[in-house]
Amino acid sequence: MAATEMTLTLPSFAKINWTLEILGKRPDGYHELRTLLQTVDLADTLHFRRSEAGTVLTCNHPGVPLGEENLVSRAVSLFREVAGVQEGVEIEIEKRIPMAGGLGGGSSNAAVTLLALQSLWRVSLPPRDLFRLASRLGADVPFFLLGGTALGVGRGDEVYPMPELSAPLLLLVNVGLPVPTREVYGALPPELTRPGPISMMPLSFEVAYVSQANLNDESQGTGRSIAHWLYNDLERAVYPQYPLLREVKESLLACGASGALLSGSGSSLVAIFDNNPAREEAIRFSQQSGWWHTPVSTLSRDQYRRLLPLAT
Repeated sequence: MAATEMTLTLPSFAKINWTLEILGKRPDGYHELRTLLQTVDLADTLHFRRSEAGTVLTCNHPGVPLGEENLVSRAVSLFREVAGVQEGVEIEIEKRIPMAGGLGGGSSNAAVTLLALQSLWRVSLPPRDLFRLASRLGADVPFFLLGGTALGVGRGDEVYPMPELSAPLLLLVNVGLPVPTREVYGALPPELTRPGPISMMPLSFEVAYVSQANLNDESQGTGRSIAHWLYNDLERAVYPQYPLLREVKESLLACGASGALLSGSGSSLVAIFDNNPAREEAIRFSQQSGWWHTPVSTLSRDQYRRLLPLAT
């Protein structure tokens, strides 16, 4: 973090989903989720500067909207409304996380904005109120106030810290294919969208494993052990409509990945490796194929808080 009295510069990290289960349709029309979330060390950078009035948002990526459709602008408006602040702010986004890629870039930007405004405007909201604000902005936003490995339930906006998973050899791949989230959820098979006694459904074996595992043990938390239970229900809706993404997953596995899956609703995929030569082979293949790709590692909550000191 770099700061003066009037400016603040913060990283805004991406996330992946180790698991994502659709448990049914909620009475409010949303889908009930159970997902295991994880921060990784790919990050945008946000620069904040206090100003006299209004909100000025700029970005180095021409595809990023700069009005109220941007979660950062909405975060400023909501924070100003709740906190009763009249001051202005200038925000510059250096975008590195692919847009609409299932990596939570926009949600992360919004969460970091909430944290930054507290410091910049010297307004401290109780953690409960801050999480409520984050939830109003989007399902993934509360997670980025926390970081590390966390369980997301409800719409995914109720987040709970979990034992940390560590995977230093990951690869993110994005082929630049837009996958609208609304379209994905609309294409889910009927058995995943039936209303039912959601609150009584048992934890999946994946989450039960993580909650009980001693991940400090050298036998736990390796790429191969994590790969055994990577799971995303949304793949069932995405791959029939976007077969290229299935082909990317199969290619990553053929290069030696221990496991690979769609992150969130896509269109990014995350692959996990046991050794660096296999990841290097996947990097070479992705480069030859013309796909955006970047090697990443997991970020624990402690690492997240050190790199983003304002996190809760």
